[in-house]
Amino acid sequence: MYGDGLFETVRVVKGIAPLWEYHCKRLIKGCEKLKIETDDKLIERLWSGLNRVIEIAGTKSDTCIVKLIISRGAGGRGYQVPEQSTATEVVICYPAPSYSSTHPSEGVNVTTCRYRLSENSYLAGIKHLNRLDQVLASSEVPKSSSEGIMLDQRGRLIEGTKSNILFFGDGEIVSPATDLCGVDGVARDFVFLNAQELGLSARFERVLPSAIHQFEGMAVTNSVLGIWPVRQMDGALLPISPLVYDIQRLFNEKLMFEYKV
Repeated sequence: MYGDGLFETVRVVKGIAPLWEYHCKRLIKGCEKLKIETDDKLIERLWSGLNRVIEIAGTKSDTCIVKLIISRGAGGRGYQVPEQSTATEVVICYPAPSYSSTHPSEGVNVTTCRYRLSENSYLAGIKHLNRLDQVLASSEVPKSSSEGIMLDQRGRLIEGTKSNILFFGDGEIVSPATDLCGVDGVARDFVFLNAQELGLSARFERVLPSAIHQFEGMAVTNSVLGIWPVRQMDGALLPISPLVYDIQRLFNEKLMFEYKV
């Protein structure tokens, strides 16, 4: 009930989780941050659980979403961590979401949320279970928008309610720094680690909304939707960078997406 745990949302395609290593790395980092005790068989158990649930759900030959949840486990009243506890591990299978076929090619509309992210540098980056910031911000997003954009307490761009943000310049990818708040997304990590394959450099930066016009385009990305260009933000039209389609080709090749590019 205290949000004392972590989760990962894993896209599985025909029994393969293309970003599995990235999810595991973030999960282990989160357990260390929250001081949730695990053992060296954790990842093996989660992988076994993933395969079991997709088989039971009948999605072994399809694309589905598997949610991995780790909480500290049962405890008594109050906030004090029990001297002895056993982590609870939950694995759930969901159908893959259905998105408009035009989002990857024609881009999406996004809206800046009034609700701002809480800042905590210790918890920044990990995907802990306390997602109240995202819940409250998502309630503001109109049906005409595909994503809500969240700012930090100083009014700087950080992320979407369910995605990371990428900006494109002359031969480079720029993403808002998430060292004070926000989630270090596994899709963004993949893009940054593979940027050289596209002949690009990648860096983090503090980005104010007023600086968006300095870039050649904007996109949102996560491990489930892949990458979508942003066509309109708060009613203002934005250019679509061709680099988005280069990343989509990379996702097709290495992450088993099926973009028509």
